Amino acid sequence: MAVYSKFLFFGHISWDDPEMVFKNQAVKDFDLKFLFTNHFVGNYIPVTMMVHSFTWFIFENHTGGHHAVNILLHLLNGILIYSIGKHLFKNEVISNIGAIIFLLHPIQIESVAWISELKNVLSTTFYLAGILQYLNFIENESKKSYALCFLFFVLGCLSKSSTVVFPLSLICIDLIVRQKIIFKNFLNKIPFLVLSVLFGIINIKTQTADMFINHAHEFPYYQRVGFAGFAFVKYALLFLFPLNLSVIYPYPEIKTPVFMLGFFAIISLLSLLTFCIWKKKLNTSAVIVFIFVNLILVLQLMPFGEVLYADRYLYVPIIGLAWLFGMIISKIKTQVKFISILIILFFTVFTFARTNTWKSAIILYEDILKNYPDQFIALNSAGVECMFLNEDKKSLDYFDRATAIAPRNYKGFYNKGLLFLKNNKPELAIKSFNKSLELYDYGKAYTGRASAYYLLGDFSKAINDAQLALKTDVNNSKAHFVLANCYNDLNQLDEAMYEYNKSIELNKNEPDFYFKRAITFGKKQDFISCLNDLIVCTSIRPDYYEAYYWKGVAKINLKQNPCEDLKIAAQHNFEPAVNAFNKYCR
Repeated sequence: MAVYSKFLFFGHISWDDPEMVFKNQAVKDFDLKFLFTNHFVGNYIPVTMMVHSFTWFIFENHTGGHHAVNILLHLLNGILIYSIGKHLFKNEVISNIGAIIFLLHPIQIESVAWISELKNVLSTTFYLAGILQYLNFIENESKKSYALCFLFFVLGCLSKSSTVVFPLSLICIDLIVRQKIIFKNFLNKIPFLVLSVLFGIINIKTQTADMFINHAHEFPYYQRVGFAGFAFVKYALLFLFPLNLSVIYPYPEIKTPVFMLGFFAIISLLSLLTFCIWKKKLNTSAVIVFIFVNLILVLQLMPFGEVLYADRYLYVPIIGLAWLFGMIISKIKTQVKFISILIILFFTVFTFARTNTWKSAIILYEDILKNYPDQFIALNSAGVECMFLNEDKKSLDYFDRATAIAPRNYKGFYNKGLLFLKNNKPELAIKSFNKSLELYDYGKAYTGRASAYYLLGDFSKAINDAQLALKTDVNNSKAHFVLANCYNDLNQLDEAMYEYNKSIELNKNEPDFYFKRAITFGKKQDFISCLNDLIVCTSIRPDYYEAYYWKGVAKINLKQNPCEDLKIAAQHNFEPAVNAFNKYCR
């Protein structure tokens, strides 16, 4: 708890966290139907989304509460691992070492620190609880334990799809407990395997729908096998020497030594497994298979995402590595407590130091760039983060580097367009959005270009681009907003009102939407609705000083006292408010 306590004071990052939680209206509304019928960032994870929603209900946007949930689940997982270790090995050293390494290893930071990785720690809780119930089933042949095991498996799959390997892990558990392979024991895995196939298909469809299947990494199969072996070596090294950790580990350049090392690693692993089976070291054999089974989905045999390996992918497999390490330590008859204390101190120091990397998104991205200065994703993300922090010069430098390194990646040009738009440079923004759209038919780029055309007063082009954006995504609230602004300026107030209503229906937390609709209500002489929208606008963003001025104007028209609102706007140097305050309130 002490090691991870700093996370309680950290914020969230811009990768996945906004889409999963902080800008997810379904989470804020606890919309169970939506959570169970939609997928999020390439994942069908309704149980995880329910927990996010429940956490939001308690803590809202206070990130410390969201971090606390991850931390507590991680601690619970350590307790479950200790209990499973005692059941399996009847050895206090192995069970202790397994729990210690799982809880304190620096590679676990990513899963605990990243709010969006709740799916990882939560699914592991169900995964481990299922194993514990299966062990009870083996010992007591209790139908209740079997049913609970299956229930936890279902909940795990609904928390994260990688839980589908669970029945293969149960086979490893069988081998450790029974010390032999019995065919009839496979029969009780059939319901699990059927469900695994179903959730596997769902996962492939959701990953494909959200474009997480990375066709750029669809190498020939022999190369994928070589990369898989190379990744396995890297995981072993990260476990033994957790130095230079990074949230991103890019694919290495396609070189013969990488594949040779990968193939050698696979051959060595198979040889070790064969040797252990031949020597009847069934515990060791089963643990090795357990590690491999829980890595198989992330070895990029089916390519997804941008990285070859990641710290968070080792969250469950590290259990097996820790058990192997515990088996070695248990063979040492003396100084076991001393060695255990050394392990605790070593991992505590490294892990506590590494937690600072997650203090903010920009620190995290810049940490990646220390190790991989030409990493496009980190450069692009650092540029976006600097833009949010109003460090626009620094942001442009990151985007320039990103687009120079990856000139075929549309997102760099899209974000550069947003930066130019923010700085009121619509001509430069249009050039960047054009480049983005040349590379990929990206709906958001149409929205950005529509906003730029609107700033230039070219309403026909702005309307056309906004409509193109809505063809790719009918729920694009910003595209509806651009349309509304165009219609408003063209004095087509009914059409404008329809689009503003649609924008607010899709995103209830954007103050600009309420502000602009309020102005339209004012044009229609509906000052009560105008004032109501301005009240909502300033409640969402208390420093929206122009809105206070218009609240005063609406109150003047309603023959109410406008002075309090006009004073707030005037005190912040909004010139029309100064004149109005002098006229009506002096």
